[in-house]
Amino acid sequence: MGVAVRVGVHLFRRGGREAAARIAVTAAAVAVGVALLLSVLAIYHGYEQTVARACWPCTGLPGSDSVPPPIEDLTQPVSAAPQDDAALWHYAEDHFRGHVIERLDVAALGSHAPLVPGLTRLPNAGEYYLSPALARLIAATPHDRLGDRFPGTRAGLIGAPGLSGPDDLAIVVGYEPATLAAVAGTTRITEVRLTPQRRGDTSIYRFGFGLGAVSLLLPMLVLIGNATRLAAARREERYAAMRLVGATPRQIGVIASVDSLLGALLGTVLGAGIWLLVRPFAARVTITGDRFFPGYVTPTALGYAAVLVGVPLAAAAAAVLSLRRVSITPLGVSRRVTPPPPRAWRVVPLLVGLAIYIVPVSAVGMDPPGDTFAVFGLILIMLGLVIGGTWLTMRASRLLGRYVTGPASLLAARWMADDPRTAFRSVSGLVLAVFVGTLVGAVLPAALAAQHTETDRALDPVLRVLLRGDLSPHGLSPDATVRLVGELERSAGVHVLPLYDNPANRADEVNGPPGGPPAAPEPKPDLVSCARLAYVVPLGRCAPGVAAVQVNDGGGMVFTDNLAALNKVLPIVTERNAPVAVDLDRLSANALLVSFDDTDELERVRTFLAVSHPELASSMGNGPRTFGEVAQERAAIYTEVGTVVLLVVATTLLVAGTSLAIAVGGGVVERKRPFTLLRVSGAAVTTLRRVVLIESLVPLLAAVAVAIVTGLAVAVPTEFAAAPPGAAKIVHLPGGTYYLTLAAGLLVSLAVIVGTMPILSRVTVPERVRFE
Repeated sequence: MGVAVRVGVHLFRRGGREAAARIAVTAAAVAVGVALLLSVLAIYHGYEQTVARACWPCTGLPGSDSVPPPIEDLTQPVSAAPQDDAALWHYAEDHFRGHVIERLDVAALGSHAPLVPGLTRLPNAGEYYLSPALARLIAATPHDRLGDRFPGTRAGLIGAPGLSGPDDLAIVVGYEPATLAAVAGTTRITEVRLTPQRRGDTSIYRFGFGLGAVSLLLPMLVLIGNATRLAAARREERYAAMRLVGATPRQIGVIASVDSLLGALLGTVLGAGIWLLVRPFAARVTITGDRFFPGYVTPTALGYAAVLVGVPLAAAAAAVLSLRRVSITPLGVSRRVTPPPPRAWRVVPLLVGLAIYIVPVSAVGMDPPGDTFAVFGLILIMLGLVIGGTWLTMRASRLLGRYVTGPASLLAARWMADDPRTAFRSVSGLVLAVFVGTLVGAVLPAALAAQHTETDRALDPVLRVLLRGDLSPHGLSPDATVRLVGELERSAGVHVLPLYDNPANRADEVNGPPGGPPAAPEPKPDLVSCARLAYVVPLGRCAPGVAAVQVNDGGGMVFTDNLAALNKVLPIVTERNAPVAVDLDRLSANALLVSFDDTDELERVRTFLAVSHPELASSMGNGPRTFGEVAQERAAIYTEVGTVVLLVVATTLLVAGTSLAIAVGGGVVERKRPFTLLRVSGAAVTTLRRVVLIESLVPLLAAVAVAIVTGLAVAVPTEFAAAPPGAAKIVHLPGGTYYLTLAAGLLVSLAVIVGTMPILSRVTVPERVRFE
């Protein structure tokens, strides 16, 4: 083997100008692939590190390390008695212009109170620590809209261990123990949760990353295979000559592997260097809505090893496979015959993959085990597109030869029919990109449309203030409701619609079933003022002359996180609702809906509520949010997964475009002798160019059409699985961005093919033809 290795190295160094060009193109192709693959691995590592951070806001919640106190205890003041290792804890989520602010009100009860990650001590009363991003936001915002929500003076910044990223908005505010103990929702803790949060969207993220990884991996392998097959005919003749003088098949394999391995090693080193240059740009990519810390955006040691070692080995393996016919006999090149045509069995993996994907997803959706079947089915579908593409190319070439006339078309059809595998190989990467793009282009708009429709979109600027919950089971008292509504409406352009508790609920609680304890009956719908209902038009209107009505049974949906479900019950009041004879000012309120003539007043109202009614935001839920913010948070997961997949689709298009350029150019170089003989025989260069163009475009267009149909076939059951229960099954076609991207991809492919035409003129110079 030592001799074979030395021969391989010698051929690498002494291969001449043609070999140097081949090695340069191979190294460039591998460098692009390595840089892209390292970028994807780095971004995924950034995501993994971010979601694996210590979930200190989860402290005291179910599923955390510390056991939460009973709900009934949270409605009562907690003990503020000193304890060396304890603290009072009140966590809430505030909102500002669609962004979530993690707010922790805390009071240390002893010198060894548990610390929040990122802090060296808890803030004293009248101090606060905040994240750098929130500090910048407060400095750039009028205090009555944001800064006044947080009492005290700044003591410092929260370090990276306590944040999910550089854009994280978080603050820890210090209080006197007696003051914080009186706030509903405050708990007494002795430890802070340091384990990651259990995310309910794990299966969706797994699906998104699985789809992205598969859609990148296969085109990457195609690129490496095409790059190492440059000038394959030239190498086969050289290695066949070596076989004639006694070289064994194993030695030929080693020599071929050394040649390609060294070229791939050079490309791998260049790719690693490119990755280091683009790493600052990769750190700006957002997956979960915020940027990752730059230090997280790097592949793991195992990832580096897999890429830097695996890519050269894969390139060497591709080189050996490309020479498998030479290994049969030393005269394999000269005795080469047309390989047998592809058989129809090649479409079986595609059909099986469609069945494995569609049937479980249609039955159980994306919940386990449907998500596992979905990823496995996608792998089979993508493999099926690549494996079945050669059979499709053969069928397309036969149709072309049967129905199209002209020398260029007939030559192209004959060449494609003779070797459909090579004809399809150049476009296989683009086919996968089109499939993934079609799938994402159809599914993502459908998922977003199901969560936010035009009907409920009119509610976007309306603020929801929940007054009744676990911490206040009877809502806000009548007198407090009147005062709060009056305080809010002192600001110009602010209008409040209270949702009053139905008196029938109290009657049911008092009476209960005969002979038994008081029951917890189904709550009756709330009551609303018809005059104030005009402030929130999408909720409906009363009949003329009616003062108050009971909302429809679906009225409670105004507090759902699924606005698609709310859309099905709107309006909650119509002219058919019967009037209710009751004095609304004597009823407690379950919630307030606040509308604004000026959106700037929204943040002033939230600041007022945070200062005067801190109990409205508790550790058991979110603070006041607009309907638009609810829709934004609900849709964020779909947008984040779409970002992951579309990022990889863009990467796939780049990889596939590079692969196409290498394959088309390499195909021209490999057939320079036949092309030259045709030119000597009288064929014009323009005719030969049309041959290359036709044999590149026909498999591309045919395979792209199949990829689009397959993508839509996968998208339809996925759309139905994402639709809310009971919702109409509507098929959403991809939007304009998809069609523009598809057209741009095809135009780029055409430009790449046309860009290889000058090679044809150079390699077919008649003076270079030789007869032996």
